[in-house]
Amino acid sequence: MKKRFALGLLAATSLGACGGGGDDGDAPRLTGLQVTTSAHNGEKLEPAFDPDVRNYTLRVQSDIYGVLLQPTANAAATQTTVTAATTAGAYSTTVANTDVAAPEAVPLAQTLGNTGYMVKLSQSYAAFDVEYVQTATINVADPATGEAANYTVRIVRDNDAALRAKFGAEQTFTSADGTAIKYHIYFPPNYATSTKTYPVVLALHGVGQRAAGGQPSDMVLKRTRQATVWAADSEANPAKEAIVIAPQANTAWVAGADPAGALSSDGQAAYELLQSVLATQKVDAGRVYLTGLSMGGNGALVMAESYPQTFAALFVNAAWAGSPTTGGGDAYNWAGLKQYLDGRIRVVAAEDDPDVRQPAYLNLIRLLDANGIRYQTRLYPTGTFFSPTAHFVWIAGYADQSARDWVFSLRR
Repeated sequence: MKKRFALGLLAATSLGACGGGGDDGDAPRLTGLQVTTSAHNGEKLEPAFDPDVRNYTLRVQSDIYGVLLQPTANAAATQTTVTAATTAGAYSTTVANTDVAAPEAVPLAQTLGNTGYMVKLSQSYAAFDVEYVQTATINVADPATGEAANYTVRIVRDNDAALRAKFGAEQTFTSADGTAIKYHIYFPPNYATSTKTYPVVLALHGVGQRAAGGQPSDMVLKRTRQATVWAADSEANPAKEAIVIAPQANTAWVAGADPAGALSSDGQAAYELLQSVLATQKVDAGRVYLTGLSMGGNGALVMAESYPQTFAALFVNAAWAGSPTTGGGDAYNWAGLKQYLDGRIRVVAAEDDPDVRQPAYLNLIRLLDANGIRYQTRLYPTGTFFSPTAHFVWIAGYADQSARDWVFSLRR
């Protein structure tokens, strides 16, 4: 049976006033401080909010690019402003050490009722190699009396460098037609001496990590968690050990806007790389999983309909069939998907995605329905995501442990 999910309320940390009387009750102060990220994964202030505690830490996962702070002051006349320690917009995703160290005003967010402040986190190449820290200062002031108070939130983003290192050095695979693609591959603990066979996850990235855009191949691992999250599960739980393959497209996974659904030479090379791993490594051929986001979501769909017998599950985020703007995809091999992947597909999207718009999601759902293919879907409502945009729905998509567990529960 088809399952549909909706996220009606933001998964945020909302902490109201809880007493603690040391200050004058009329002095400017916060009575609540809510924090939200696009992961919607239960992030919490440390320590829990108290009006008399002025300094906090918020720990977030490595693919978070902004935190929404929603402070509540003790009086309507009290003015609240937020500043950040560094300018997060001046950076390069390929050149190290390009962030500008200068204070900046944090803009009032343009979503969620314009009641919060968006603190940006750097996306620079170098920022992913450290435990990146951004400090936000919340100033609460009474313009009538001149009294003021400051609260700070030290936002600490995870450093996944040790986990990414387990994917090894960049390698190159050359397909039968001579197309060369770069890739990284992760093997679980004790793989070399183990007698077990392992599931395989093939993760296809989006347009922002293409080699043609000047991105080094390790940005496939840095900027999103679509590959590393499976490796993190593998490291933490022997029941979830898997081989994870993270290839890098030169230009695209799919051949232009081909309505028939044909892989490009890069997409075919990625599939042949997978076949090489299946042939040479300790693989459970009944547990081969395919995932992708945005351009990679479309690529994963086309790879699945091209070779449906290969995969035990398909998990796509911000994906489309045919074109992200005009639809299409009716000529895909839906019969093959029905035969091999019925009930094994999960589609995640955001209602207000500015790049892969809701009509593209609805078109994909229409095609699955029209061809009698059972699937899971989760459509996040408008306003759920805010940094960088709702197109980054995959941040929550891959952070959803239940979704990853569902994928791993399936076998051919």
